[in-house]
Amino acid sequence: MVKIAVIGAGINGVTCALKIKEKYKEFDVVLISKDFSPNTTGDGSGGLWYPYLCGNTPEHLLTKWGGETYEFLHKLWIEGGHNVSLVPVYALYRQDPQETRPGWASVVCGYQDLDRSRLEYLSRLYAMEYVSGHTFTTYVVQPPRIISYLYKRFISAGGRVISASVTSLQDSSLAGCAVVVNCTGLGARTVVPDEGVFPVRGQVFKAIVPWLNEVVIDQDSCHYIIPNAETCVLGGTHQNHDYNTKEDKNDTDHILNGCRSMIPGLKHAKIVDTWVGLRPGRDAVRLEAEEKDGRLYIHNYGHGGSGLTLFWGCGTQVLQLLKQHIKNTEPIKSKL
Repeated sequence: MVKIAVIGAGINGVTCALKIKEKYKEFDVVLISKDFSPNTTGDGSGGLWYPYLCGNTPEHLLTKWGGETYEFLHKLWIEGGHNVSLVPVYALYRQDPQETRPGWASVVCGYQDLDRSRLEYLSRLYAMEYVSGHTFTTYVVQPPRIISYLYKRFISAGGRVISASVTSLQDSSLAGCAVVVNCTGLGARTVVPDEGVFPVRGQVFKAIVPWLNEVVIDQDSCHYIIPNAETCVLGGTHQNHDYNTKEDKNDTDHILNGCRSMIPGLKHAKIVDTWVGLRPGRDAVRLEAEEKDGRLYIHNYGHGGSGLTLFWGCGTQVLQLLKQHIKNTEPIKSKL
């Protein structure tokens, strides 16, 4: 039996394990990680579909991977029961960024650059002077809910799970694996090792704000307000090369004061949780196959703040790379 290991149980790791196991039911697919939901980096994120902090990842790949994920979230929204919300998002600038229309605008619903009259209205509404921005309809998920859903699908398909800390691509826990799918996120810095991976610290708060039903992002101050099915995420920070996983008072003041100045009613919202996590930053997402020492490695890491924007599309490409390898590898083909 062909044994395939997927290392890392965040949103990308669980997705890759699921896609491989559902496609190749006869394979022994094992998900190996030290941390599982709700203790992964993605569990504490805002859960917003929006390309964010993904370096210089080519625009056509963001469009491809993000577009497929957007469609997948749409299906879950239609199906119901997954706490996927469909909401408008307003991304606003105090200074004109002189940016061109992103390629991914073609795969979302209702993308529009905001005209002067709407910017004036939003400036009055959110008590800031905005000169540029865009809007579209997007999806917001509760990360633990969707990771759990994918994990359960993987287990139902016959996938196996091992709780272990993988320290390198030659780790003893990978013995006997013909293929290793590397979804270690920030851990890739030491596991690969890839010194181009670095932490992007994020701090957010979660509040009860049942009356808010739109996402607001102030691109210049880094504040964002993201309501989901149960809470509202108030953020945030993106501090490169910062390993601090404790709440920082200065960041707390920055986030809460900034969000409350935009929407004064947030002063009355009950804060129910605080989260600090380290996103896996890189100059670009690494998604490629590498044959080394008689084994195939498929690397899928460096998603920055876009793990929940790209996961389903990235999982599809991982599966395609595996299919191509199987097609070209006689020992594996003979076992099918």
